[in-house]
Amino acid sequence: MGKLQVSVDGIQKEQKHKLNPEKDLVVNKDGIFIQYVFNYDPSQIYSTGKIYFKNGKEGEARFFKFEKSEEDLAKKTFTLTSKLANYDQRVGVLKPHFLTYYEPQNIWILCYEKFNHLLSEINIDAEDFVNGDSRILSFWWRSSIRNLLRTIKHMHSYKFFHKGLNGSDNYVVVSGRVKIINIQSSFEDLEDPPSQVNVLRMNDLKAFRNMLKEKIMLPEDSWVDRDSFFDFFDKEEYPYHIFIEKLASHPFLLTPAERMKRFYSIHDSANESKFKRRLDGREFYKYRGWNRKDMFREFQKVYKIFNSKYDGDSVWDLLEFLKDVYEDDNRRELTLDAAYAEVRRLYPDFLEKIHAIV
Repeated sequence: MGKLQVSVDGIQKEQKHKLNPEKDLVVNKDGIFIQYVFNYDPSQIYSTGKIYFKNGKEGEARFFKFEKSEEDLAKKTFTLTSKLANYDQRVGVLKPHFLTYYEPQNIWILCYEKFNHLLSEINIDAEDFVNGDSRILSFWWRSSIRNLLRTIKHMHSYKFFHKGLNGSDNYVVVSGRVKIINIQSSFEDLEDPPSQVNVLRMNDLKAFRNMLKEKIMLPEDSWVDRDSFFDFFDKEEYPYHIFIEKLASHPFLLTPAERMKRFYSIHDSANESKFKRRLDGREFYKYRGWNRKDMFREFQKVYKIFNSKYDGDSVWDLLEFLKDVYEDDNRRELTLDAAYAEVRRLYPDFLEKIHAIV
């Protein structure tokens, strides 16, 4: 291979290394990758570099190291992550290229497709999370969190478990999209699968929540909507498939217009008699007398149109009123964004509470 080129700080640069098809784990078994170069820096989580193809082309790549003693973990991580990435190219899992043993440093290196940066490397700025003074989550984060929840659901559908989603360095950003790397466990690893599957699924979801809560989403700031979303991860009374869909459709991940539409869809789909009984419970008592609030003009117009059918001491009727606000064709001056801002002022947390029980 020739003499190693090492700088004073110990960072190896620009040495081509051959892959060994007999020993290395490679996604493409036809020998499409033949060589690689990586700028090994032991102080960094990953290293940059290139891969060289049989047809003479080259491309950028990223390299993660595993200690020699972590051989089994490195092989399992490569195998599971590449399987899931190959099952469906649309899934939010970054595709590994190969795993090889790097003798000069006595480490295993796992090569991935190029990504822009780790999620842990982003600069935390409140303006990136919220739209102005509305405290509504920005489009990019709404979309990213929903996609990650669906990726986790997809991973679990194949009975894979990540076991490291609490670490922001297990997420990468590729052309503006967040993807997961380094899946570490599967159904075959379990000693007692029936009792462990749901526990591991919930552990992955809570680890994802903890990563967002502790490292990403403005942990020092007060933010009621965000905290309601995080609290929802502890509601384990739902079957898993319902639970994860309720997370992905949580009001925190909706626009104001989508939140107003949610009042309509909840009203339309709920069993009225059963739902009324829930809304009559103590947890909704504070919303009674909702019609005695000081509504602004556009809400008053809707209320007066249907005044005869509303009971101010019925929380179900509050839901019906908000459904009527959404449907009203006379809202010439009232956008759905403005309507939801008024809902938040008059009836804080109402949507979050009914979302949890519907």
